Amino acid sequence: MRKRVSRILAVTLATVVTVTAMPSEAEATFRSFDSVPKAVSQAISQAASQKEIRYFPVTLYDYDQETINQAVYQEDKAENPNSRVLRGIYFSNGAPGSSYATWNTWTGLLTTNNTISSTQTSQKGYVYSGLVGSDMQNGNIHFTVPDGGIFDSGDTKTKEVYTNVGLPFVYENGYYTFDASQDSAYFSGTAASETNLTWNDTAQTNKTDNRKGFYPFNSGTSVRTPDYHFGMIATIPFSMTADGKISSTSDEDIKFEFAGDDDVWVFIDGKLVLDIGGIHDSVNGTINFAQNKTEISATSSGQTSGMFIKGGRSTAGKISKKVFRDSEGAGIFDTTLKTFAATDQHTLTVYYLERGEGASNCKIKFNLPMKDTVSVHKTVKTTDSKGIKLDDSILAQISQRDFYFTLYRDGEAVSDATYNLYDINNQYVDTRMTGTDGRFALKNGQTAKFIGTMDEDDGKSYYITEADNGASWIVPKWSYQAEAAGGFHVVDSDSAGTSMSVTAKGEADKADQVSFTCENEMLHKETASFEANDDYIVLDYGLPVEIDPLVNDLAVGGSKELVEIDSNSLKYGRAEVKNGKIHYTLTKQLTGVEVLNYTAKVKSTNGVDDQEAQAKVYIIPATDMYYEEDFGMAEYPNGSWEQEGTPQEDYQEPGVVGDAGDSPYGSDVAYLSDSEDSNGSSCYVSTEKGAAKFTYTFNGKGTSFFARTSNNSGYLRIVIRDAKGREIYHGYRNTIYQSENKITLYNIPVFTWNTSEYGTYNVEVSVAKAGNRFGSDFWLDGIRVMQPLDETDEHADIAAQAYNQDGEANMTAVTLRQKLLSDYTEVDENGEIQWDGKTFVVFTDSNGEIKKASEYKSNGPKEEVYLDEDQSVTFSLKDWDPNTNKLYLGVKAPFGNAKVSVNGQILELKNAADCYYEISKCADISEKDGSTIATFEIKAEEGLVSATNIKVTGNAEFTIIKKQTYGKGNGYEENV
Repeated sequence: MRKRVSRILAVTLATVVTVTAMPSEAEATFRSFDSVPKAVSQAISQAASQKEIRYFPVTLYDYDQETINQAVYQEDKAENPNSRVLRGIYFSNGAPGSSYATWNTWTGLLTTNNTISSTQTSQKGYVYSGLVGSDMQNGNIHFTVPDGGIFDSGDTKTKEVYTNVGLPFVYENGYYTFDASQDSAYFSGTAASETNLTWNDTAQTNKTDNRKGFYPFNSGTSVRTPDYHFGMIATIPFSMTADGKISSTSDEDIKFEFAGDDDVWVFIDGKLVLDIGGIHDSVNGTINFAQNKTEISATSSGQTSGMFIKGGRSTAGKISKKVFRDSEGAGIFDTTLKTFAATDQHTLTVYYLERGEGASNCKIKFNLPMKDTVSVHKTVKTTDSKGIKLDDSILAQISQRDFYFTLYRDGEAVSDATYNLYDINNQYVDTRMTGTDGRFALKNGQTAKFIGTMDEDDGKSYYITEADNGASWIVPKWSYQAEAAGGFHVVDSDSAGTSMSVTAKGEADKADQVSFTCENEMLHKETASFEANDDYIVLDYGLPVEIDPLVNDLAVGGSKELVEIDSNSLKYGRAEVKNGKIHYTLTKQLTGVEVLNYTAKVKSTNGVDDQEAQAKVYIIPATDMYYEEDFGMAEYPNGSWEQEGTPQEDYQEPGVVGDAGDSPYGSDVAYLSDSEDSNGSSCYVSTEKGAAKFTYTFNGKGTSFFARTSNNSGYLRIVIRDAKGREIYHGYRNTIYQSENKITLYNIPVFTWNTSEYGTYNVEVSVAKAGNRFGSDFWLDGIRVMQPLDETDEHADIAAQAYNQDGEANMTAVTLRQKLLSDYTEVDENGEIQWDGKTFVVFTDSNGEIKKASEYKSNGPKEEVYLDEDQSVTFSLKDWDPNTNKLYLGVKAPFGNAKVSVNGQILELKNAADCYYEISKCADISEKDGSTIATFEIKAEEGLVSATNIKVTGNAEFTIIKKQTYGKGNGYEENV
């Protein structure tokens, strides 16, 4: 009989522990296993010098079959209330009957027409496609049918969770292999966190039918009552070579192989590459990177391989797809293998379900290259210091809290260093940087992975410190795992907040790794307690913001309540409490870090033990900020200015530092749907009867102001003076352009000015009286300030830490129109563009209908690149580092809707207001003269597209390559 309990196994192949034969006496003086998990010593004796075993950390989910099927059923009936067929993913014996969709039936009982047969057929090697989406969502698999949260790690209603359990792989000849037909891995006794599965070089066997299989929840190699219902999530971090070969000296292809049943879905960097759904016999899935293909085929003798797509048969025989773009077009990835390989770290994720009965096959084999890494993993125990289980509400609060760490190498903090952040499912989240003091933040379950080299002759020592977490926590428990080809040595720490020190010696051709885990435990409290934690908010607009300071605070024994705020010391704005949240509104330009103190409490359930605590909200200016025309920065000394339109009462995004779901700096949901003036209004003046003027003062390193443009828009004179009143810029802008349809374009950056010196500057803009050459209309829409933070501010270090954590550090911005000319363009002696009869790339400064430079050389302010449908602009960046640099494109749809592609990847635009979009991962990477070149083609696919600025962040300088020619064609490069 089948057990009622079904289980799901999630493997996070992140940090490797090597278990080899016992070291020699000389080796043992350097290599230490003192802090390796306890099951390692067990595995050493088991290996008995014949095999090298490497353990990968695992998370197990223990499901109750009836509960999970009920969850699927409830979701199924909600989505398909009138359907006679249950369309979800169900655990069964492989023959649940005709009331279930056929992807719940063993394919050996299906006909070629995808109907249930009364006798066994030859389709037992067929698979189902389309049960999951082609892209992950929020770092997890996305089902297209009801699934009841099968792979939802945060849902504990249908399962128990066991963390950091080791799954053994045999490492031999460069391959990692787990093959249940050869070896076994299972819990010895009760399943538990922080332990390794027992490895045995004898496969587990079902004594009922003598079948070998994978039964992790059945102890021993002799299994009498197999648990057939479980699953697996395996995440494997890896790197890639430019040709898909294992190394420059090897002709061996880089490959990943899987063989097993039932459902298997394999993703790379969130994209589905192997789709092997359904209840079927053992099926092979392979990815060959050198050959640029995936393949699905049956493995058992006499089987027919093929594929169903939900409602019908699709194909028979081997199923093959192309992975990367090549000369014949795009593959699963719309990028080349060489571009893919330029990034150091990628993630392969396997989702595996065993949900039928009768067999349980699993083989995973790969030779994916791995980089040297030092990683830090944060975990919080689900029980308090007395072993009492924390309820879900407390665990949810803990998940919002930041814990702060510093990595030390040879005794020095690793500052301004790039690391990759991974979530609780070991999925890549973002690339970030440590602060100038080396500090970085992790939430519960997250991992920071630093990529580098460990092939130094004498080895490097590494240790971690964690900032004091306060009275609610007991001292952290530290552990480590290490794999170093030259051995490693461990020295224990005598400080609670400091990990052991691991000195590791690597080799150039090996993947050497050191991983630290910091486990925290909450102190048991008999009465209510409250922990208030500081909040860090970045603002990139002048709009108000709603801040929830309690979201990362921790209340035990009651509910959280905001008591009061201290707004008397605010310098840049005002604050008030509404509905338990802080509403903050800027009243002047934000040039420093605003500090707002607040008091909150836990309102205890017994009404007696209320506890109060204080914390701060740090409000930080972004690397550039945009203010509306009615914000108060601009003054209007001359002319009859009046507001046109009605300002929207929008709030900007909260801007919580480290929130990967927040928009990039310079972009916000409040503006992504503005089809005309930003925030719904502008300030208008007519110069029919005389000139007009507006002025504003800003602190920073540059500015732009935005306006409407039309065939009757005005002529501007701009004067900029420094804090001493000295004139440092004097120039003119003609904002008019010719348009037969008299179409108005919105939120145009009619003027941009940058300087390398931070200071206070006054901008005076005069709008000329209307005449034969000048238009009479002008609408001021908004003002942008670049680099507004005063670096002498007492909290400038907090701002720098925020920029690093958000991946926005070391920002450089350039105006695309002024800096870039593309292929097939030339300029004459006056700097005007000549088209040479080609319209591959077009700069129109108009409504997209002008094709020649001679028709528009005086039209408009020339601060944007306008692209009509099928027109494009291409530029390249030299000395590009895809692992540290990020590129943001300022782009919009002047008419409110458009589509633009970046190297073939589509962005849908609904914003007339200028907003930034990250396009780093769209780069086409090449090498030239020892430099890495990133090339971007920006192409208008639908409607008129306007590209304004490019913004680069990261820790490396770069060069824009301009393919423009003067006279006979002397090219040049320009540093930015």
